[in-house]
Amino acid sequence: MSPAFPSIRTAAILLLLVGGGCLSFAFHATAGGATITYEATAVEPGENPERVTRATSNVTDLDERLSDTPSQYRQPIRTAAATGTYDGTLSPELHIVIEDIETPYVQYNGSYYAWTLSTYGETTNATISMQQTDPETVFTTVARPVAEASPEVQTAIETGTTTGPIAESGLYRQNGTYYVVAPENEDALGTQLMSVFVGFILTPVGRGYVAVGLGLLGYRYREPTRDQLLTVRRAVAIAALAIPIALVGTALFESGTPTRFVTGPASETIVASGVVAGVLTAQRRWLRLVGMTIGVGLLTTAAISAVLGPVGLFFGPLAVFLGFVTGVVPFGYGYWFAQTAPREPAQ
Repeated sequence: MSPAFPSIRTAAILLLLVGGGCLSFAFHATAGGATITYEATAVEPGENPERVTRATSNVTDLDERLSDTPSQYRQPIRTAAATGTYDGTLSPELHIVIEDIETPYVQYNGSYYAWTLSTYGETTNATISMQQTDPETVFTTVARPVAEASPEVQTAIETGTTTGPIAESGLYRQNGTYYVVAPENEDALGTQLMSVFVGFILTPVGRGYVAVGLGLLGYRYREPTRDQLLTVRRAVAIAALAIPIALVGTALFESGTPTRFVTGPASETIVASGVVAGVLTAQRRWLRLVGMTIGVGLLTTAAISAVLGPVGLFFGPLAVFLGFVTGVVPFGYGYWFAQTAPREPAQ
């Protein structure tokens, strides 16, 4: 008696479940493995200005900003540094480089300056104020007490280095001594941050896939499906399964912040809704497909914006875009299972 192997459709569902389950823990895998070596270096005011500007968010390295700007366009900066202020027109090449500098201090030609930039409407007219400031004033204003820093920062200052989760770089002060805490390898930090971000994106994708896989598997074993079509009603029920899965996943494996209980289900449902789009496409119900796509996109954006505020107007459409892109996989399953399957041996 030959062993009974799962049908092609059943094997495809199991593959979706396994893949979705792995992706569901992508963020935890990347965040849990986020280890960066940080080093703490004692500095005197005025020393290592480049290192200080890279570590702190309150001082901008103006020399680095202007490194790709031709010399003829830098005259307003030279005037402001020499006289304390410049009031006039900026070239577009300079304006685009400095318009987003909002730090209170800049480092330029080896000196520190108190910095303010005032622009006028949509024009390139601006007032630049650069008041030279002694490094001690800058360090006193910018540095944070070590006692208020994270344990990772405190360990780095006590031992010289620390290896662990992502810590906050910066300039710190303890007993009159200043320390710059920064990653030993900034390229490694960038790679680590990127991997954590990718893991954060893939987690709701995986849970959406799990919802589709469980829904299809449930219908498949609820009754024979050799000649059963995946209907729109069944596809909607499968996509809706993403909501309880997202809620359970958030409660068990994440911090459980109120916003995650909204953004998680919204993101995962839009991924799972690809199965509905697949069925509608197979049935050539184009108007309903367009209506569903617009409706799901608007609802997702509204839900995310409601909990995140104005920033949700950016992250909402971003979640919709990523959901539609990654929803191609559920779309394929919906389209496939909406077709009449060839006769399969009884299982």
